[in-house]
Amino acid sequence: MNTQLDALAYSNRLRSLPPKQKLFFALALLVTAMFVHPPIQLAISLWMLVWTVFYAGIPWRFYLGMVLGVMSFLLTSLVAIIGNFASLAPADSLWSWPLWGGQVYVSMGALQQAIEIFSRSLASTATLFFIILTVPFAELAVVLEQTPLPTILTELLLLCYRFIFLLAEVAQSIAIAQQSRGGYRTRRLALSSVSLLIRQLIQRTALRYQQIALGIKARGFNQEFRFWQSQPYKYSWRYGLESIAGCILLIIGEVFYRIYV
Repeated sequence: MNTQLDALAYSNRLRSLPPKQKLFFALALLVTAMFVHPPIQLAISLWMLVWTVFYAGIPWRFYLGMVLGVMSFLLTSLVAIIGNFASLAPADSLWSWPLWGGQVYVSMGALQQAIEIFSRSLASTATLFFIILTVPFAELAVVLEQTPLPTILTELLLLCYRFIFLLAEVAQSIAIAQQSRGGYRTRRLALSSVSLLIRQLIQRTALRYQQIALGIKARGFNQEFRFWQSQPYKYSWRYGLESIAGCILLIIGEVFYRIYV
């Protein structure tokens, strides 16, 4: 399925690098982001920005839109962590407001926890986006086949990856058809159009699934997916040394942060 994500994954500037080199680098940073403090996590996010936008050549508007889309969901969930309600605000509260016989307040501890969650999520999202935008799924499946993971896991990932874009494509086509017929002129028509879209989405997705299953059987499917790739790879010592040196600097920065901060 030709999507913008697939197009960028197959045409980025790091395409010639071995998938394992990119995966090990991103996974090393992902594990590092789980245990370091917010300043180091922010450094990981910025470093991944450099690799994804400048080294891989991913359009910065597209990358920024993906990051902002994920972070918008995160920010809405952080409101429940930052805001608290009690009969009396504690001494470390930064802001309070009386409501319903109690006080809604923001404490220093909750704010610090929200900052840690946000920075960790930002760093993790940046590393995962680097994998998605620079490693095609077929290459990722080949690497997974070489690991002790069950084959069924790779096949499930393939089906989930395919059907995410299938749902998006079907929903977009239905929404465009509804808009062309004025289905969202009023609030009442909009609610009716959304309910119709959901019903049609389920029906058309089931139909597309049957078509895909029939096509797979017609091609002689033998209960196991096979992935083939002809792209020649060349290990880059320049990128390899830079990734190792960068990881070492991040660890050194974390050690200094723990000692002096």
